[in-house]
Amino acid sequence: DAMEVDTPKARAVGRTLLLCICYIATSASLIRFNKFLMHPDRFPYSMFLTSVHMFTSGLLCLLLYFVRPSLFPGLANCEGKRDTVLKWIAPIASLFALSLYASNQAGR
Repeated sequence: DAMEVDTPKARAVGRTLLLCICYIATSASLIRFNKFLMHPDRFPYSMFLTSVHMFTSGLLCLLLYFVRPSLFPGLANCEGKRDTVLKWIAPIASLFALSLYASNQAGR
């Protein structure tokens, strides 16, 4: 029947949409807060904010990996390939840090 709804698929789509909406709302809130915060009279230290942001994100991901490694299935494929992974991740992480710094500077 064409009108039948595949319940597990519908739930997966609904969950994905909800997660996307939450991600966008969180991101927009963070951007607005950073714009508020980056006022010269409040907190004009965008490089410090970027550093704290990157450190906190890295630490929380590391803690989450140790508590629940099953949330990181892609890391199982990287066993024994640490140098190769770092070769690709380091430039991406550096560009991400630069992007965070630039966006915090632009929000001033």
